[in-house]
This record gives sequence, structure tokens and C-alpha cells, in this order.
Amino acid sequence: METKTFGPDQPIKLTEPLDTWLSAGLYDYAVPEAAGSSARVFLLKYDDLAGEYVNYPAIKVMRPDKRHYALPLFRNEVRILDLMRDVPGVTPMKALGFMQVTGGTWPGEIPPLTTTLETKASASHLHGEMDLFSPDEVSDFLSELEARTAKAWLPFIVLPRRWEDNLYLRCDAGYTRGEFRRTFPVSQALQAGSQICQIIQAAHERDIVYLDHKVIHYYWNDPRQQVFALDWNIGRQISNDDHHAMFTFDLLQFSARALHHMLTGRQAPGSVNVGPNKPEDIQNAPESYEPVWTYDDHKRLNEDEMDMLAKALQGEYRTAQELENDLRWLYQTRSSNA
Repeated sequence: METKTFGPDQPIKLTEPLDTWLSAGLYDYAVPEAAGSSARVFLLKYDDLAGEYVNYPAIKVMRPDKRHYALPLFRNEVRILDLMRDVPGVTPMKALGFMQVTGGTWPGEIPPLTTTLETKASASHLHGEMDLFSPDEVSDFLSELEARTAKAWLPFIVLPRRWEDNLYLRCDAGYTRGEFRRTFPVSQALQAGSQICQIIQAAHERDIVYLDHKVIHYYWNDPRQQVFALDWNIGRQISNDDHHAMFTFDLLQFSARALHHMLTGRQAPGSVNVGPNKPEDIQNAPESYEPVWTYDDHKRLNEDEMDMLAKALQGEYRTAQELENDLRWLYQTRSSNA
């Protein structure tokens, strides 16, 4: 563990918010996707944690007004990221720790129309102290988590800043104004879906369920042709004997919220909406969905792809590997016919 100071005149500083992009372009000002959830996300300017080409990371900080609610979610996420650190496509922790803000007002989330996002939502004016732990010191961090939080320290996780395209920006029909056929063609959606199934399968093999499968949690790196996942705080390790049912439910939520969105430009009707979801929102979600096809779906997807998606929405796939096999076959078939 290392103790550091942060602030406007320090080598370490929190700056612009990274959780306000979702509504940009839809409103006159940006509305944070994280509003009402357990954490805020900011750019962290700290050269020692910068990646290649000085790509500064993101810092995910527990909301000071949500400590009781957010504590178990932070614990879950840190444990899961530690267990999943060797899985391709899982955004890894660069560092973690606790911060205590000693000066500056916690940044606002919805800036007034007469001011700019930078002046009202930035954390650049905050200063204080932080204790940094390396990813190999997870057990030490977890042993201090409850006591530190009770003393008004804010837990945080440092993550690589995703330079890839968020899948919401690529595949949502409304956001792309119908251009998702070009920005995220079916072949890429099948490829990304196959890769996400590999991540889900790796999680299930570690008794972990992800659960919060909205497309804003997935990013696509075009040069690598690789999908990346982040935000595991609603996910959890299963400790009872109901593994099979939970794995099936996890796969169903992926199918209804993410896979359906990637293939059709929208979520399955009746699925949990994109937004700052709570665990109970997902726990109370349906256990199957009836496919509702549009004219555009029939133009975009072939019969085999629609059959696969309908089967996934009905919860007929028992393992992520089974669904991944079908997605990979469909991708190879579409690619060979291109």
C-alpha cells in the first residue's frame, strides 16, 4: 500500500466525468448514466498508472451518499475482478484503494443549462489523501473495506480507460438513428456475442454470475475484433446449490438485454431497461421472453439467426458454451457467404 495526496496541484488528480456520455446528443446537456447507482467514474490523471501512449485510466469511486447500499457491491466487484483477472475480455483492475476528500465539494451530476458540464461535473477541484493498493493486495483491501467505509473513506477501483466503442453507441437503433446496420453489422454482433459467451462461461466455471448484461457494459475494439466487459458490481459468486438455475438465468439476461440489442438494435420487449439498475431490478426480471419480430428484423437477420435468438429468449440454452457454439457457427456461415 502507498499513501498519496491528490488535488489540482498534485501529480494525482481526478478530472472529467466518464459516466455522462449516454445522453449526449439526445438532450441539451448530458445526464450521467451512473445517477442513482453505487459509484461515479472520473478520469484519473496519474502518470504512474497511465497506459501506453499516456492513456490515463478511469477511477470508479463509491458515491459518498450511497455507502450502505454500495459497500456489498464494491466487495462483489473486487472479488470477481480478482477471480477473473486471467480471462480475455475482462477489463482488469490497475489498482484499488481508499480516498478521503478533505477539500472541495463533491461534483454535481446534472449541470444546469446555463453552465458547462466541465465546470459543474468535473472532480478536478477535489483534493485529499488516497491509499493505493496493487491488484495483488486484494485481500488486504477487502480486510479494511468495512472499517474504512465506516470512517468516511471512499473505496475506489482504477480501471483501464476503454478506448473502444461502447456497444450502445454502435448497436442501438434509436441512438444511431437506424444506422446500426452499418455501425455494427450482424457478423460483428455474432462475433461479439460469441466472445461474451466465452466470458460468461469462464465466470460460470468460477461460480460467478454477471447478471447486469446491458450493452453499455460491453465495448468493441475494432482493430482487435475483440469485445471487453466491465462493471461487475451487481454480479456475485454463488454459494448455494442452485448453480444451474442461476447460470441459466444469467444467460437469459444476456440474451434478452445484450444479444437481442446487438442483433436487432433494441432490447427484447419486457427486459430490464438500460439505466442505473439495482440488483432487485434484475432479480425480478422474467424467466423467458416471447420474440417479437419487426419488418427490419426480417431484413437484417436470416432464419437460422432468428431461430437461435428465439431459442435464447425462451431460455432453452443450458450453458454459455452451447450458445457460443451456435453463435460461432452462425458467424462462420455468414462470413463464408459474404
